[in-house]
Amino acid sequence: MTEAETAKSPFKMRTIARLTEFSPELLRAWERRHGLLRPMRGSGGHRMYTDEDLAVLLRVKSLIAEGRSIGEIAASGRESILEGSREAGPPPPPVEPAPIYVGEDFNAPSSELERGARMIVDGALKMDPGPINQALDDAFARTSPEHVISGLILPASREIGAYWMAGRCSVASEHLASGIFGHRLRKMVETAEPANSEWRPVIVACFPDEYHQLGALISAYWLCRNGIRVTFLGAALPFDDLRSTWQVFEPSATLLSVTRRAVYDLHRLSFRKLLAEIPKGMLLYIGGQGVPTEDPGAERLGARIFPSGRHFSEVLNEVVTEIREKGRKTPNRYRLG
Repeated sequence: MTEAETAKSPFKMRTIARLTEFSPELLRAWERRHGLLRPMRGSGGHRMYTDEDLAVLLRVKSLIAEGRSIGEIAASGRESILEGSREAGPPPPPVEPAPIYVGEDFNAPSSELERGARMIVDGALKMDPGPINQALDDAFARTSPEHVISGLILPASREIGAYWMAGRCSVASEHLASGIFGHRLRKMVETAEPANSEWRPVIVACFPDEYHQLGALISAYWLCRNGIRVTFLGAALPFDDLRSTWQVFEPSATLLSVTRRAVYDLHRLSFRKLLAEIPKGMLLYIGGQGVPTEDPGAERLGARIFPSGRHFSEVLNEVVTEIREKGRKTPNRYRLG
């Protein structure tokens, strides 16, 4: 039996997202725009999905795989989709992803993703969130989150950044796009986060004075997707506050992101002081466009440096592997189940 057949309704948002591989934001959009879903509300106001909602989504997923658009599918109505689901019978078992995404060609762009990236850039330049959200909705409906990240979000972000550097894009436009990306990625992290993990949580944050969170959020999602819990502390985290979190969470690792070399250089000395206080057994990584090719002083003190130039999946798979091999374990008494 498939996971969808053994899971019992009503389903929470996280469960229905896992069973269908549709993101929570896409489920909300389809409920709002097309009326495809009719979730109940739990005591806390949270959406609780029914067996019929699940059947609708699995049928929609099958039709999209055949090349149908969500607009065309939704136009037939919920009852027609349910009837098609009953006639088609149970869906094939889902293909489980590999424990670590190694060897997949996330660099290969598709024409659809390229068109989506162009929609996002145009929407940002025109200060219109509609095309940005539409491109993301369409991409999440048709391909995996990993391909959306590598083939849509990252290329669009780089192009918007290039426009900004050339003076052809306002800060407001960049903030509009990055805000939408950040919202989506936070929801992806929330959905992917494992309820239980063999390893202590990993702290993911940005350098002091670093406000670009895209790389940190992608890192957080990748870790969660591979069964490692994350404590995401966001932008511009002071090192003193980071020290305090080490005492509270006793993390297996810390990942820091910095996109501007000037920010790294500004905090280089305080970063080395921080490294001198790394808790025993904790791993520490730093990556991003602002990281120098090498920093022997920081590396001698235990930091793993990942400068820009390597593909993000390669770097993050290396981090995941090392955490699994060397990261602090969660005591058995704190594990669920």
